[in-house]
Amino acid sequence: MRNGLSLLLAATILFAGCFKNPISTRDTEDPYGTSGTWETPQSPEVTLNNLLFAYNEMIISNYQLCFSDSFFYSSPEDSIDAVNDGRGDLFADWNRTVEISVTNNIFVTYSNSDSSNLVLTLSPSEDYSDQIEDSTAILHRIYDLVIITANEDTSFTASYSGRAVFHLWEEQLNWWTIYLWEDIPAGAGDDWGDFKALFR
Repeated sequence: MRNGLSLLLAATILFAGCFKNPISTRDTEDPYGTSGTWETPQSPEVTLNNLLFAYNEMIISNYQLCFSDSFFYSSPEDSIDAVNDGRGDLFADWNRTVEISVTNNIFVTYSNSDSSNLVLTLSPSEDYSDQIEDSTAILHRIYDLVIITANEDTSFTASYSGRAVFHLWEEQLNWWTIYLWEDIPAGAGDDWGDFKALFR
């Protein structure tokens, strides 16, 4: 009897070990569709950090998470130049779909290149203060996008500089997303809008 009870108890323990505890906690999982450096955007600053990392790591799934469905890109000076060059539609209707498509073209081009690399930096503006409210924010960032092309014989660097004004709002799940991006050139040099327009 005692041997039978011991066998039954051992079999029960062994059998129970085959199943998960229904009330145990589960392991944490990475956010859906993300890889690389990405953090839940529970503040406007985190959203811009995500954009910066997504751009430098060239991960389009992370990049697109930074934008609202009603996103719009505005580059007024570049638009004027495009109209004067007879290409008035170049910056027209630049919505989220266009932004993701253009940036994906950039990422594909540079991630498949052995000789070229791109590096983006974003830093707060000393001349313009950020405005952060309960559910909306305007963040000013000085950007410098550097394209480095090098091969056995030569090395070439192109730089695109300016000020980006990011308008954000808080959406579902307390996520902050960008709904308007204004690109303002720095002086007479090329800006991010010039670079992006090459890939539309």
